[in-house]
Amino acid sequence: MQKETEMVPSLTWLQKLAGHPLLWGLVALLLLCPPFLPQTYVVQMTDTLLFVLLAVSINLLIGYGGMISLGHAAYFAIGGYTAGVLVTQAGMPMLVGLLAGPLAAALAAAVIGLFCVRVANAYFIMLTLAFGQLVYTVVWKWRALTGGDDGLVGVAPPAILLSEIHYYYFTLVIILACLVLIHRICESPFGTTLKAIRDTPSRARSIGIDVAGFKLAAFTMAGLFAGIAGSLYVFHNRGIFPQSALWVTSTDIMLMAVLGGANHFVGPIVGAIFLKTLNFVIPRLTEYWLFFLGVVVLLIAFVMPRGLMDGYDSLRARLKRMRG
Repeated sequence: MQKETEMVPSLTWLQKLAGHPLLWGLVALLLLCPPFLPQTYVVQMTDTLLFVLLAVSINLLIGYGGMISLGHAAYFAIGGYTAGVLVTQAGMPMLVGLLAGPLAAALAAAVIGLFCVRVANAYFIMLTLAFGQLVYTVVWKWRALTGGDDGLVGVAPPAILLSEIHYYYFTLVIILACLVLIHRICESPFGTTLKAIRDTPSRARSIGIDVAGFKLAAFTMAGLFAGIAGSLYVFHNRGIFPQSALWVTSTDIMLMAVLGGANHFVGPIVGAIFLKTLNFVIPRLTEYWLFFLGVVVLLIAFVMPRGLMDGYDSLRARLKRMRG
């Protein structure tokens, strides 16, 4: 009986994860389609996977912690530059770069978070933006280490991963593992406490919850996963440029999370895939692609103000009522 009781928590989070049919449909497509696609599409799918992880990681702050960060791309860049510098300048193997990049990003997030989590609302946003711009300035100006505005180039994976399809599946395995881990974090008591802090921080503080401590932990974990995405990105892209740390990149990541639905775990995944697909398709159809992209985003904002997943859930509920 004791063993059966111990199995309940793990079954619970697995059942919740399995309750997302859209998520598993996407996983099936990601596993089966790439061998039949041109290389250009495989490259785009790998890039999309990395931004899926970025969108889910920032949702730890936005959707679960109620913290709007405009500097999240900084940890993506720190992870990428750390891995790239270790491989190109220190002669380290790729595995060392993949491990050191996320750790450097998490450490940077922990230090920056010490300042940011003690303030709220507009002050929090301004501090994250300021620290993000600081990281951007460092990687842009420190030419001897980062290559400056020419970027850090020549970062190649081992021979076994030089094939785009091989690197795609390598990335897919790591991203799926990260998504399962983030989902478990979100469904754990830690995630529940984080949502309580988001909804009523004063009440959480009054019952003895260390609000700043929980926010800092979420901030650090979000930086860690962004660093994983950055470390994978630098080998996928064969380099990295200062624009990866720019606030515009942070707003793109945040838009993916919000567009898909920050109140859903699957929302940022859908938002990242949707936005990256639009960015890939629309420029091939018209030179005014930014205009049409803006129109699409505005339409979604008006029709489904809580994101694509809210619209999907509403449609499922409506169809269920019609069948009933």
